[in-house]
Parts: sequence; C-alpha cells; structure tokens
Amino acid sequence: MGLAYVGLGLALWPIPLLNVLQVEAAAVVAFVAFFAAGWAALAHFRAGSTAVLPILGRQGLMLLVPLGMLSVSTLWAPNCTYGQGLLFYALFPGVTVVFAVGVAYAISGTGVAHPYALLGGIGILLSLAGPIYDLGFHPQFYTYNHVFGGVLGPIYDEQLAVRWGLFVFRGLTLLWAAGALLLGRVLRGRGGHWRLAMIVLSIAGLYAFSAALGINTTEEHLQAELGGHLRTAHFDLYYDPDRHSRRAVEALADDHEAYYARLRRELNLRSDEEPGRIQSYLYPNPDLKAQLTGARYTSVSPVWLDQPQVHLLRSRAEASLGHELAHVVSRPYGLPGLRASWAPGLVEGWAVAFEPPSPMPSSHDLVRVAATTDTTTALSLKADALAHRLTPWGFWTGRGAVSYATMGSFVRFLLDEYGADRLKRVYAWGNFEEVYGRPLAALVRAWAADLQQAPLVARAAHEVVTRQFTRPSLFETDCPHYVPPHRRHLQAARRAQRRGDSLQVEKHLTAALDAEPRYAAAHGVRAQRRLADGRPRAVLRQLDTLATPYQTTTLILLRADARGLLGDTTSARRLYDRAMARIPRYVPETQMRIRLRKSIAHRSAVLRVITSGASATQQARALDSLGEGRRVRVWQALQYQRAHRYARADSVWRRVPPTVADEWARNEQDRWRIQRRAWESEAAYRAGHRARAVSLAREGAVLANARGAQAWAETVRGWGRRANWARTRAKSSR
Repeated sequence: MGLAYVGLGLALWPIPLLNVLQVEAAAVVAFVAFFAAGWAALAHFRAGSTAVLPILGRQGLMLLVPLGMLSVSTLWAPNCTYGQGLLFYALFPGVTVVFAVGVAYAISGTGVAHPYALLGGIGILLSLAGPIYDLGFHPQFYTYNHVFGGVLGPIYDEQLAVRWGLFVFRGLTLLWAAGALLLGRVLRGRGGHWRLAMIVLSIAGLYAFSAALGINTTEEHLQAELGGHLRTAHFDLYYDPDRHSRRAVEALADDHEAYYARLRRELNLRSDEEPGRIQSYLYPNPDLKAQLTGARYTSVSPVWLDQPQVHLLRSRAEASLGHELAHVVSRPYGLPGLRASWAPGLVEGWAVAFEPPSPMPSSHDLVRVAATTDTTTALSLKADALAHRLTPWGFWTGRGAVSYATMGSFVRFLLDEYGADRLKRVYAWGNFEEVYGRPLAALVRAWAADLQQAPLVARAAHEVVTRQFTRPSLFETDCPHYVPPHRRHLQAARRAQRRGDSLQVEKHLTAALDAEPRYAAAHGVRAQRRLADGRPRAVLRQLDTLATPYQTTTLILLRADARGLLGDTTSARRLYDRAMARIPRYVPETQMRIRLRKSIAHRSAVLRVITSGASATQQARALDSLGEGRRVRVWQALQYQRAHRYARADSVWRRVPPTVADEWARNEQDRWRIQRRAWESEAAYRAGHRARAVSLAREGAVLANARGAQAWAETVRGWGRRANWARTRAKSSR
C-alpha cells in the first residue's frame, strides 16, 4: 500500500493544481485511499484480526506518505494555503480512511465470496452515484461524497465556497463508518443492535433535512430562501425582494424575454425545440449565491436538469444573461440526458456566438488581434489547436478568455456560413465531417481565411487582448484558491455594509489597508463613504499621497469629485480627463458619464447630490430643486433611469435641449448625440413609448455608423428592435 501512495504522489507532482496541497489534491488522494486502505484493512480482517483501532491507526499513518510528497512539491509549486490544505486533507482522505476501514470490517463479517470486488464496487458506485444524484437532480454546483470528499464549486470560481454542509456531510460519513463497524460487530455476534438502530435513525434524520443542513439544494429551498417571484410569458424569476426593487426585476424580466425572442429568431426555433418555462434565479450577493449553490461568482445554466434554468449574480445579470440563455436554448441539440455537447469548446462557443450585441469588440476581432499580436502566445488558428480546445482538458486548462473568444468566433463562423440547422446537428457530437461534409481541419482553414479577409478591426480589440488574454488560468496560477488577508477583510467590510453595520465596515477597511496600504479597492470603498458623509478633505488626505501606479480609474474619479466639492474646478477637470483617458473605447457610456461629470465640476451642489449615499430616486428628486439647467436635467434623467423609473426619465429627457455643453469639441458633441439617443431610446422603450424608441434608436445608430463605430451602432439599434418586437407581440396578443 505504501508503494501505491508513493506512486500516487509521483503521479501528482507534474500536474498543475493537483501538485498543490489543496482541495483538488485532497479529493484525488481520498479516492485512492478508499481502495488502498479498504483493501489493506480487509486483508487484515480476513486473516483473523479483530482489533479495529490498530488497523485504523496504521491506515491513517499511511496517509502521511502522499501528504509528505505534496509538502515537498511546494519547492516548485507554491502553496499559500498550506494550512487550509491540511484541513481538507484531514476532512477528505482522513475521514475517508475511517469510512473505508468501517466498510471493510462490515464486509469481512458477511463471508461473501468476493469481498475485495464488493468493496471496490461500493467505492465506484458511491463515487459515481453521489455526483449523479447531486448534480443531475438538484440546482447546485457542488457535490459532497463519502469516497473522494467532494467538489466545492465550478472550476471558474477561484475562491472556494466552503459551506457548513461540507462539515455536516463528512460527519455523516463518520456516522456511516460507525454504522458499518457496528454492523460488523452484529454480524460477528458481538451485539450492538440498539446502537446500530440509533445510528441508522440519525442517518435517516440527517438525510430528511439535507437541504436545511446544506447537504443538497432543491429548487423549493432556493425559491423559499430568495422569497420573491415574478412571472412572465416564458420565465419565472426568483429574487430577494428586500435587496432588489420590483422595478429593477421587471426591467430585467423584459431583458429575459427580449433576449429569448432574439435567440428564437436566430435559431429558427420550432415549437418542439423550445425549452418550455425557464427559471431564473437572481442572487443579491456572492456570499448568498455560494451558500445556496456552491458557485460564488460564476453564472451558470445547468442544462442537464429537467427544468430549464439560469443562476445569475444580480450585479452581473445584464452582462451574462444573454450567454446563459444561449445555453438554455441549446438543450434540445445536446447529448441525450446530458443535454449538452461532449465538447466544452462547443458548449461555450455556442453561448458566445449567440450573445446579444454589445459595444465590446466581437470575438472575431479579438481572435484577429490575438493571432497577430506579440502580447500573447496563447492563440493559434491551426486545426490542432482548435481541436485541443474542443476537449474537456484542453478547454478548462487553457486561459478562459482565449478559449471563449476562439470557440465563439469559430462557432459564429459556422452559423453565418452554413446556417443554424447544421450547427444544431453538429453540436452534440462535434461530428464536423459528417454534418458539413468537410473535416475539421478544412473548416478551421476556412475560418482563419475569413478572419484575415476582414477589412476592419475594432480599435478596442487590442486593449481587451492585452488585458484579458494574458490572464493565467487556474492551472497556471501560483497559490490557487489563495485569498490574501486584505481581500478577505474587504469582503467582510462589504458584508458589514450590506448589514448596515458602519463600525464593522470601518474596522475591516482599516484591517485591509493595514495588510496592504496600497489596496485600491479598499481605498475606493472608504473614499466613497467619506464623500457620502460630506468629507471631501478626508478623501484628498487619504488618496493624494497614494503613488501614481496605484491610482485606479475609480480613485482618480473620487479625487476629482472631492476637488469639485471643494471648489477646485481646474484640478477636478484635469482629474476627470485623466480618468476618461483610461476608459476603454468599448464602454462609451462610461466615458460619457465622466464627461458629463466634468461638465458640472463647477456646480458643487450638483456634485454633492450625486456623490451622496442617497438612493437614485432621492438624488433625482434633490436635483429637481437645483434649477432648470441643461446639465442638471441630464443628471436627473440618468438618476431616474438608474432607479428604473423610466416614465419619469423619459419625461425629463424630453426637456433636455440638444446641446448640453457648448464648450465641447465637435467630436465630443457627436459622441454625446449618440449616447444620448441610446439612453433616451431605452427610457422611451421601457416607458412604453415604442414609436419614439424606434425613432431615437435609428437616429443614434446612423450617427454611430457615420463614426465607424459599428458595435456601438448595433447596441443602440437594439432598443429600436426591441420596441418593434414589443409592438408585434402586442398586436399578436390582441
């Protein structure tokens, strides 16, 4: 058995992520330990030994072999979470060995003909049945297991979701072990019937309350925990009414229906291909999402479940909704039972290809730039490279941004070139030659040639590639799952902020900045709080001494606001310009908001309102008392829009003159006209003025196209399309 553990350690040493003493390595060791310890204990029991504790102690000591080898691997695989790794090692392999010895003791008392095969079969059955039951029948993204310990969440969540359910479940594993040991005594005629019955009842009780104890998550439990429900034509949205306003959820519900209608058109969905009613779970913060589902930040769509559903963090819902709904509509074309492709590259490529338009550079542009730039070696347009990204190992171990963009571009090429019907047919198996009549290599060459023929590439693509494509994957990261103290304190500060506990907020912010004095995110939270309290001088004392490399865009904006509140208009405008220069080209809305902020730098009363901690509705009402100025009206419309009071926003927009800042250059005026129409068309559409929305969106798209900003034009045009779709839907329902 010692040789088996040595072989396991040697096998783990060269594998990224698994050569670090953390949850993944602990799960692998636990899986092997069940069989190694169980079979070794079985041999002792069959040889006549009845002393359980010495055998258990010997099997536990053997775990020191892989533990030592995983400790040695820190010489080349940095581990900043060694203490946490030891906890998982005790919780996974440590508990599993107790369970394996108990099962071996029970089996050896039965006198079965093939005890080793029986123990091995139990191990395999539990290893497979647990995840199938947990993930196949529940809306959860974790699984706890008696053999290998568990998987705590999606691979894309770098920060582990360590839930209380894990400790309850491993306690349950120990109860099973105790029950197996007592069963072994009963089979040997040594009594223990009553104690065995009590353990069986305890186990049954734990399973009966598995959802409440965090062992499993059911749809009913999720819906009860969130509390709010909104029903639309095709969706059931579940949300927390204490943290999400009804107006905000209604706007997001409309987004659900609009994105779904777009997918139906692009895929030419027949009635028998539609997924039926779709559940959408909206989580107010990462902590609750991790507690309920095991996925902290990752948006997910478990397509294999009977009920179509998506799970979204509310703050990221607008950005990820279209992607997740694309997963939902792919269900009919996936493998039977799994409802997805065997190839993760096709699964995610499909979702990227069907995302709604945005000002972001397209996946085609990102791939064009990455294939020719010298900022990354992560991308190749060759067939073998793409085939590798189709596979589970190739896709998940690669850099996420690269894999998503590459496969999204390739799938979009297949859709545009050959149509939706063939894409539906190739999705499940990736049988390209059978469906397209051409091998994968030929399709990749055609895709690469098509990319190279494009006359224009979005200027912002290089910025995205430089920033995102060089970001290492979890398998390339030193110290995986490590959350440094300053980040942990900031998370605690945000939790306290959600509770309204100001003392704890300040305590944790101080601890975060003591641990890392240059931590920009903590500085940003503290400065925002100080501005809201009307303390601009404290903000400047806090931020002005921070070295330039650590001055993020947010901190520069906060300094600009503080200067403006103190009447230093010149310095404020200079800082607003610095912040604007840092904003990527593909987020014109943010650029325009900063430009508008700069235009009121001389109006400290206006700045005081929009930097206050009041709600958006309260800010809009406060602005009403500051006069009929053009710029004041713009900010009032924007605040009403942020509060999802679209009728009010539309009314205010109608009173805003065409030009709000005479001093702006022509280029700035052009960008203002486009973005204004984008904001106005959204407000008009959501307020029910659909003809006005169509007209405004058309004007904005024409202006954006004239500037060569096709992606921006497509985004603005989207509001007009949604208004037309809503008009058509209203007519058909009469």
